[in-house]
Amino acid sequence: MTEWNQYKGDSQHSGLRRDLEGPTRVTDAWTVDLVGSPGSPVCDHDTVYVGTTRGNCYALEAETGHRRWGFETTAATDATPVVTRDRLYVGAGDGTISALDPATGEVAWQTGLPGSLASALAFADGRLYAGHADGLTALEAETGTELWTYETESAVAATPAVADGRDVDRGRSADSPLSEPDEPTLLEDDRLSEPDQQWIDERVFAATADGTVVALEAETGEAVWTAPTGGAVVAGPTIAADRVYVADDAGTMLALDAATGQTWFTYEIQAGFTTSPTVLTVAETAFVGAGDGYCHVTDTTVGRRKLRGWLFSQKGIELDGPVRSCPVVVGDICCVGDATGSIYGIDVDDADPQWHVSLADAVSGTPAVAPGRLYVGSDAERLTCLEWDTDESLR
Repeated sequence: MTEWNQYKGDSQHSGLRRDLEGPTRVTDAWTVDLVGSPGSPVCDHDTVYVGTTRGNCYALEAETGHRRWGFETTAATDATPVVTRDRLYVGAGDGTISALDPATGEVAWQTGLPGSLASALAFADGRLYAGHADGLTALEAETGTELWTYETESAVAATPAVADGRDVDRGRSADSPLSEPDEPTLLEDDRLSEPDQQWIDERVFAATADGTVVALEAETGEAVWTAPTGGAVVAGPTIAADRVYVADDAGTMLALDAATGQTWFTYEIQAGFTTSPTVLTVAETAFVGAGDGYCHVTDTTVGRRKLRGWLFSQKGIELDGPVRSCPVVVGDICCVGDATGSIYGIDVDDADPQWHVSLADAVSGTPAVAPGRLYVGSDAERLTCLEWDTDESLR
């Protein structure tokens, strides 16, 4: 079983490893130099995989950082790879997707997308999903055969998320929507006419550069609903319970009903958001980074600021600079990096910073999580492994 096999850990972009013991104190285990700035790494058992802006993909020994092999793509990429038991999937900027043997880096197949790659790949149920300049394409993961392409008016620049409505936890609050901005466009009115309609199939949720979120049937690529946003969605949708969370560069975070696209709430700031939300359903809390230098902490029942001060609600945790990497939660610690090269560990219950580490340059990409380890890339063309002691029973 893979540990953190794609962008933000899984196809729903949860960014969560709450089954692990969170880091209360970290040390620098190793740092390796790469050719190009790294994107978001992924890991599987004893290997870490990372792509760079110079078109390289590396397989590194998880414990030591020793290089096992390297692969040079046909064009620059910092997109997050996807790893499974049998394959490592790497995308290049020119739209070429390569399937590699994860042990050796040998090419199993290559295929081209209809347009240049614009987002990290997503994987679920034997299918790869790639956002590109002309839309979203689904590929058969075993062979690279194109299954379908959904064309959009602008690029699918945010990483698509995939979830099956039959598997989601519906334990979230059943409160009625508190705000109703623009209504979604329902593409099959007979199927979505009931206000409490549940979503009972596998869907792909994608967002375009012109500010549209679309839900597609994973098997066919048929559109189910579309909904507008205030700007371009950054990083990609996050699926938590039966809601789709998106944050845009205009400073609006939306929580949408995954079945219908109806808006449950909006949360607005003056600066633009720079990351996707990471949602703790049980705690009814979302963490999301922004260009104002805050990791915003939001109540997901009402879409308001979660933290309280003496007189006013606090918008979140102030960092040293604009947030560059999506927050990830390990146990009860939220880990997030910023443009100054700082990465922080924040207690999710009281938003109290527990530790702080300074890297050589801006933290780029989203950290990958493994038991007792956090893999973090920086613009200094380095990948760093932060390490902490764990209770072996939690592995």
